Amino acid sequence: MLKQCILFLFVFTWIIPQMGNGIALPWRTWLNMHSDLEAIVKCESNFNPASVGDHGKSYGIFQIYLPAHPEITKEQAKDPYWAINWAIDQQAKGNLGIWTCAKLLSKQGKIIADL
Repeated sequence: MLKQCILFLFVFTWIIPQMGNGIALPWRTWLNMHSDLEAIVKCESNFNPASVGDHGKSYGIFQIYLPAHPEITKEQAKDPYWAINWAIDQQAKGNLGIWTCAKLLSKQGKIIADL
């Protein structure tokens, strides 16, 4: 049973979103499955994948700040499927505090993650 649960989580949080581009569920549907991340995206970019902030240094729905994450390309940051997978990984590591909006939303009681 444990193996089935792990496989289910892996497929539904990693494999299927990787397929992207109309092959699987729309990225907004994936985001709906992660309420804290959805709240962060609404605050950071209002769900706009073309969003650019911080004087041209933050990109995509999560406004990934590239100087703080040199391993991430601008194209990756702007790809909602890639960004959601990356954000799920950050959430699993307890790193939601990298987003200013997460800190604000946490103070307002609008997300449940411990920051």
